[in-house]
Amino acid sequence: MFDFINDKTDKTPGKVFFSVEDKYGKFVIRNGTYRGEEARLYEVDGVRESASFFDEKKYDLVFDYAKSFLNLFDIMPGARNILMLGGAGFQFPKYVISHYPEMIMDVVEINPLAVRLARKYFFLNDLERDFRAESEGRLNIVLADGMDYFRTEDKKYDIIINDAYHSNLPDQGLTSPEGTRLIKEHLSPGGVYGFNLITSIAGKDSMPLMMTRNILSYAFEDVSYIICSPDVKPDVVQNLLFISRA
Repeated sequence: MFDFINDKTDKTPGKVFFSVEDKYGKFVIRNGTYRGEEARLYEVDGVRESASFFDEKKYDLVFDYAKSFLNLFDIMPGARNILMLGGAGFQFPKYVISHYPEMIMDVVEINPLAVRLARKYFFLNDLERDFRAESEGRLNIVLADGMDYFRTEDKKYDIIINDAYHSNLPDQGLTSPEGTRLIKEHLSPGGVYGFNLITSIAGKDSMPLMMTRNILSYAFEDVSYIICSPDVKPDVVQNLLFISRA
């Protein structure tokens, strides 16, 4: 059963619709602007984790790093089964379901609150109404820890996307050597793994980049990354998309 109540018609700038603190952090949902466009913003401990535009653009991608995930589809043409680790506001799953009718997407999200927020404030219920995504099996939401999911699920995926964050820190289990090994084991032959990493490319804040590259290289022979926002200076913390191929 789906509750189609949400607040999409109220775009009062700066209005806080929801604020609560749980064991995963302080969640705030507010309206604002992103690059001059009205948007609903999803914040955890002051870090923007997701966003959505309104009306006819409610299924569009907002952040550059989310747009960079589309590179994985170019690398793996014909991909059909997609796994996303970390749902938050379901920005990318909404785009996939609304733009790629042949794709099936599983989303593993550890926090039930995140799914409730996505349904009520980020048009996930609208997606069901418009595309019957969940009822027809194209979008499957799994409430679980990512590591637990991999240890109990044998399913293989053409593409796995890791966007599991706790505020501004990636999930430690999924980014460990064991987590990386499990991710590779769940890729189909030739499958692609994309990992959104917050780091700088150079300077004192570049340690996550070097550590991630080393860990991925133990499991994958083909490891590279792309810069999600090319205009950002190398010593500034930013989003990179690591791409590894099985």
